[in-house]
Amino acid sequence: MTKKDDLLFLSTITNDQARRVLTLLLQENPKLISKATAIAKDLLSGTDEEEISESVCDALSDLDVHVLWEESGKTYHGYVDPYEHSYEMMEDKIEPFLDEMERYLDRNMVEDALSYCKGIMKGICVYMSEEAGEFADWAVDSDDGLTYDVIERWKTKNNNPDIITGLEAWRKDCLKMKSR
Repeated sequence: MTKKDDLLFLSTITNDQARRVLTLLLQENPKLISKATAIAKDLLSGTDEEEISESVCDALSDLDVHVLWEESGKTYHGYVDPYEHSYEMMEDKIEPFLDEMERYLDRNMVEDALSYCKGIMKGICVYMSEEAGEFADWAVDSDDGLTYDVIERWKTKNNNPDIITGLEAWRKDCLKMKSR
């Protein structure tokens, strides 16, 4: 097989298979660990707050008020409050972003995690101030609660008081979007 054939072959494996190949390769060649780490850090660094904000806003824009109406109110199992359910629906949409923020904190990539955190909060605020439409009627003050939850999630991994003070100030500025 040529190098070209090898690259073509490797391009067809799944993420899980690639992870296993990398693990075996690094076990057999421990000297490559620091190089692989440097490459990974380089690939993952430079998170773009605006891009994250847009992605969060796009994810929240997928929420459908009709689904909210169908899933709330009187049900076979009791009553589902539409206000609470709208919050839960929004939580579900931002959960993958919070997980990624935590992964950045676990990697000790605090600046990138900070961009991620701010991007999440901004995306929530932009959605509620500009995009939510009828859904906003049921998601009253969800931006306040969800942005608070983002900071609380941050605190589980990084409780640096200076950073938290900055995040809380950022959050207040984001929440002012609604009043503009």
